[in-house]
Amino acid sequence: MNDFKQVFSQSQQFLILQAYIDSQLSSDELMNFTLLETVDEIPVVFYSDGVMIIDPAIDLDQFTHVFFPITKLELQQNETNLTLILFDRKLQFQFSEVEEARQVAEDLIYLYSNRE
Repeated sequence: MNDFKQVFSQSQQFLILQAYIDSQLSSDELMNFTLLETVDEIPVVFYSDGVMIIDPAIDLDQFTHVFFPITKLELQQNETNLTLILFDRKLQFQFSEVEEARQVAEDLIYLYSNRE
């Protein structure tokens, strides 16, 4: 991940991550997903089937990811922090305001409660 962050600017990182997400999700899934970055700078994609944790590389063909179905995740909010619990793994997301963290949590709850 460090090479990815060092080689590409923030806008380039976003575009490359978007290209990877486009290659992994179906057209229906691409209509409603959220990309967040943990406090450890790990890109995490929330979409209707679950969560995809991306491990970027310099070359798009070398990207990898781990998928967790929605049945295996738990989301907790504490002030400006959101914690995503996946089995024995915890991912932390930091927001600037309590309201922003609350809104993201509500958006994710809505995403997973309105699956078709």
